[in-house]
Amino acid sequence: MSSTQAPNVFIRETLAQYTPRAATYDSANGGWHVELGQDYVAWLPPPKGGAVLDLACGTGLVSLPYAEAVGPGGVVVGVDVTEAMLNEAKAKPLPKDSGEVKWVLGDITDLASIDTVQEVVKDRGGFDVISCCSAFVLLESREKAVKDWIPLLKPGTGKLIIDMPTEDHSLQYLLNYPLRQALGKTMAFNQNWVKDIHSLEKIFQDAGLEVEESFRTRSYIPEKWYTADQATEVFEEKTRGSGLWQTLIKEWTIDQGEGAIEKLKQVWSTIWKENLNAEGKLWDGHKLYVTIGRRRE
Repeated sequence: MSSTQAPNVFIRETLAQYTPRAATYDSANGGWHVELGQDYVAWLPPPKGGAVLDLACGTGLVSLPYAEAVGPGGVVVGVDVTEAMLNEAKAKPLPKDSGEVKWVLGDITDLASIDTVQEVVKDRGGFDVISCCSAFVLLESREKAVKDWIPLLKPGTGKLIIDMPTEDHSLQYLLNYPLRQALGKTMAFNQNWVKDIHSLEKIFQDAGLEVEESFRTRSYIPEKWYTADQATEVFEEKTRGSGLWQTLIKEWTIDQGEGAIEKLKQVWSTIWKENLNAEGKLWDGHKLYVTIGRRRE
C-alpha cells in the first residue's frame, strides 16, 4: 500500500482489529498462535538455503521458524500491513544460524509494488514457499490474491500453504458474525464461504495450483461442549476474560446507554439457541483447514 493511497475497508478493518492486539498477540488465548507458526514449518519444510515469503507475517511467528529452517544462505521476507504487529516482529532476535529476514510494511494483495519481494524472485527464480497464516479471511478477493501469488513461486517446485477456520460455529464465530451483525457492528471480512475442506482446495485449483495436501488440524484451544442452558454463563465468562468481547460490549453500551447489557444478553440467548446442534449442544474450539498447493511447470 503506497503512502498516497487510502486503505480500503478490508485494510482499515485489519488495522483496527490487530493494532491494539499487537503487544499481547503471542501470549493471547494460551499462546496457540506460537504453536501454529511452528506447525507451519513442520507441515511444509523449506529447502536449506531456500527462500520463503510469509504473507501477513504479523509478529513473526511463522517467519522466524522458517528463517531457522532455511538456515544460512536462505532468506525469509515477512510482509504485513499492520505496523504495530511488524514492530513486534522486528524486536525479536533471530534464531541461531538462521537465514536472512527482511521485514516489509505493505499490502499482501499488492506485492508487485514491493521491491524486496520482486528482488528475491529475480535473484532466485521465485520463492520455494509462500505462507499465509491466520489471515486469508482478511482479504477482499481471495481468488485474485492466490492467482497473483502463484507467479512468485518457483515453477514446478514452489509451494503455497494457507489455513482457514473451519465451518464450525464456535464461540469466536458467533461473536464475529451473528452477534456483530445483530448489533450492527459487522466486519468487512467473513468466513461464510467456507463450507467444508474443499472450499479452500477449489480456490487453489481454480487458480491453477496442483493441490498436494489438505487436512483438518487439531483444535488450537481446549475443546468444550456447552449445553442449551449455559448461554448467560458463557456470555459473562467471555466478557470478563476476552479483549475482543470486551471491546464489542463497550461499544454497544456507549451506543445504547442504560439497559444495554440486558438487551445484549437477550440477543446472545437467541443466537445461542439458533446455533445449538441436533442434540441441543454447542461446540467450542479452534480447528483449521490447511491446504498446500504446488505451482506447475
